[in-house]
Amino acid sequence: MALEDITASIISFVITLLLLLVLNYLFRKKAFFSKDRIMQQLVILIVLAIGLGIAVLTLPLSTDDKNLILTLAGIVIGAAITFASTTFVANAMAGIMLRLINPFRRGDFIKTNDTFGRVTEINFLHTQIQSVDRDLIMIPNRMLVSYPLKTIRSSGTIISASVSLGYNISRKSIEKNLLLAAERTGLENPFVHVTGLGDFSVTYKVGGLLKDVESIITKRSDFKKNVMDSLHEADIEIVSPTFMNQRVFSQDYVCIPPEEKEELPTQKSESVPKTEDIIFDKAIEARNLEAIYTNWEHFPERRKGIEDRMKELPDEKALESIKLELGSLEEQEEELKPSLDLLKSSADIRKDMDEEKRKHILDMIADLDTREHAIEDRYRKLELRLEKLLEGRT
Repeated sequence: MALEDITASIISFVITLLLLLVLNYLFRKKAFFSKDRIMQQLVILIVLAIGLGIAVLTLPLSTDDKNLILTLAGIVIGAAITFASTTFVANAMAGIMLRLINPFRRGDFIKTNDTFGRVTEINFLHTQIQSVDRDLIMIPNRMLVSYPLKTIRSSGTIISASVSLGYNISRKSIEKNLLLAAERTGLENPFVHVTGLGDFSVTYKVGGLLKDVESIITKRSDFKKNVMDSLHEADIEIVSPTFMNQRVFSQDYVCIPPEEKEELPTQKSESVPKTEDIIFDKAIEARNLEAIYTNWEHFPERRKGIEDRMKELPDEKALESIKLELGSLEEQEEELKPSLDLLKSSADIRKDMDEEKRKHILDMIADLDTREHAIEDRYRKLELRLEKLLEGRT
């Protein structure tokens, strides 16, 4: 078999490799499908399969030999799929399903079985989350579609606590102090439910809507602290009537800790980072990065919406003023674009890197986030101003 006979196959193979290199460059440096790892991996697999198929078909062989090679390749692939059907194929199909239904995004809190954490990566075969112990956990995608999946909504979630108290304590007094605990925690629409009537005690469940889900770990702890404090301040014992202690106390002893006096700070306390910022550092970085790209994509939409509505303004002076403001906003977006392109071309923050490079990327994200929020604020004010002008016209 002469070299010129397999030139077409070699060219096909080389073109396939070049395409894979170009795709890898676009995915890493230009951030194509940067928010969708599954799409990146699917595109690479499809290009590789098509390229190898063309390389085989262009070999200087008879039709029977080509069919034999393709059949053997199909048998090998089929055998691999058969042996890995419970893992690879199941996880791949689950990954595609997750892409279609989109039940969560990077940075969301999710819980499946006994695993709880924030999403850091969504891949073709697995999803990575960061647990409350700051560890990274790989969850096979098939588990996420085979078992109930809980996603905490960014608009808020209900947090609650249960406590068992004796029948000898006034229910109204208990409800009043439990609601006070919910109020101190900053929960909206608090409630108290009686969930159990036991032989010796009543079980109360108190809860409310937590809007700031970013601090859910801290708030859950603070809520339980406030429940204890509110009940103790009202001289309500949080102890079962069947409680027995081997130490001997006087008959009027109550199981309530003594009131503690708050010490005034002697010096200015330094800013202490939130628990969630330490636990979910990688998930927060992924969420912030995705938010930057999403906000950037929405700016042209908002500008077009304002341009369409401003046509209804009869006041030429107001119209010219809004046009100037829009022009200024567009210039500010153009100034932001080089920094955004530089961030896209930087190393993937989701992979291990040295601390200096990581800090540099985090600083870039923080700077872009600040500048985008400034543009977002200007758009919001301009939209309100346009709304008032249109209302005044009518």
